[in-house]
Amino acid sequence: MDETFINSYRSPQLSKNWLLNLNPLNKINIYIALGLITLFFQYWQVNVVITLVFILLAVAAGSFKKFIGPFLKLGLVIGPFFFIVRAIFWPGENMIFNYGIINITQEGIDLGIQYATIMLVVCGILVLCTVTIKAEDLTYSLEKIGVPHNVSFMILSSLQLIIDLKDKTKVIMDSQRSRGIETEGNVFVRIKAFVPVLSPLFLGAISGAEEKTIAMDARAFSSANPNTHLRFLRPTPALEKILVILVDILILGLIILGVIL
Repeated sequence: MDETFINSYRSPQLSKNWLLNLNPLNKINIYIALGLITLFFQYWQVNVVITLVFILLAVAAGSFKKFIGPFLKLGLVIGPFFFIVRAIFWPGENMIFNYGIINITQEGIDLGIQYATIMLVVCGILVLCTVTIKAEDLTYSLEKIGVPHNVSFMILSSLQLIIDLKDKTKVIMDSQRSRGIETEGNVFVRIKAFVPVLSPLFLGAISGAEEKTIAMDARAFSSANPNTHLRFLRPTPALEKILVILVDILILGLIILGVIL
């Protein structure tokens, strides 16, 4: 066996990007700290700036293409939904349009914009975590701070299950298409084609969970002995710790400023 391949498992898995090399918990810390600003500054402009910061972080991580697609899909669905709900049904003094239960007020529009941009920030956090943090790195980091290995395995399995269901759905839809079943078209055609997929999809998920349980038992997953890992992370450098602390202090200062204002 190639000695280089063997040695690759003896050293921490690093990339050439500084942001991707940060500890997963530190990255989550930074993302959530930035997101907390939206709770204390009631200005939609602030939410837009934070969203742009997330986009810049995705660019810095070299993951802009992976980030922007899911971000736009989530943001263009969730953001307008919250805007419409708040803009149409929120009471206010400055009435713009009224018909039945529909009350469009200036206050509702302002609140709708605020909530829509907050949802953009939330979507940015979720997508940025997905594209810059590997699930196995996250669970390894959790184990290093004392989280039981069975809990970290449940987190990893849950994240992996989403990916597996997506892949299985694609395979089943391709099989349906090869049989001449129409799967493309308007919304009703897609729903009609998707409903028969649910049964084999969930049966396959249940079967896969059972097979995974048997495989883990065969590998002494429940053993009390310390676990070994094929993949591990570098020790957190002092400079990275200082960076996280400075970011937290800066965000805390901005939050205090927001409360005062």
